[in-house]
Amino acid sequence: MLLAFSISLIGLLFLITNTVLFIINKQVRKTVSGVFVFYLVTLSVIEIFCHIVGFLKPNSNFFLSHFYFIFQFVFVSYLYFTLFKAARIKKAILILVFCEFGLLSYSYINEPSLFWEFNALEIVSTSFLLVVFALYFIYTNLDRVHHYFSFSLGLIMYLLCSFYIFLSGNTELVFSTDPYIDIWMLNSIFYILFQFMIFREYIHFSKRRRILNHS
Repeated sequence: MLLAFSISLIGLLFLITNTVLFIINKQVRKTVSGVFVFYLVTLSVIEIFCHIVGFLKPNSNFFLSHFYFIFQFVFVSYLYFTLFKAARIKKAILILVFCEFGLLSYSYINEPSLFWEFNALEIVSTSFLLVVFALYFIYTNLDRVHHYFSFSLGLIMYLLCSFYIFLSGNTELVFSTDPYIDIWMLNSIFYILFQFMIFREYIHFSKRRRILNHS
């Protein structure tokens, strides 16, 4: 368990580092979306609380996953909403977001106890929609300046990992103690990869801003 927690902690420290970099670099902040920065800040706060609660009282922090996935869904959906120019795509995103919230609201009203557990429907459905948004963003912007491409690729890889774990019914393996199998180590590794791609996004914006300043 110590190894799994250590790997997860590396992902948290990487997230915090990325957040700080985007905040303190004034030149990058002038180019990057404020929604993106706020997304990093919010997830950093949630992840810090999740690790603290998980360390002090193991397996009691499942309810925090709802805040993580919901806030991620809201911020990233809004980010892509602002990035797309076509009105029909913006409308489609809004419709899908409202349908998603309707679906999740029904699931919690129908089974309130889900708040204290992992909600596979929440994780799979929000992850699936964000992957669709990210893939379509990449597809429609292949011939343009690659803002948010590294972020989108990292997001797709990380969410597909989480998507696979819950869609395949491997949640039992997450909590297996005899023998001890922590499939979240795989998820944590992909999360570190996701943070590396966000760092690449930071490098991209840094270089882009320097080019603009010298032109």
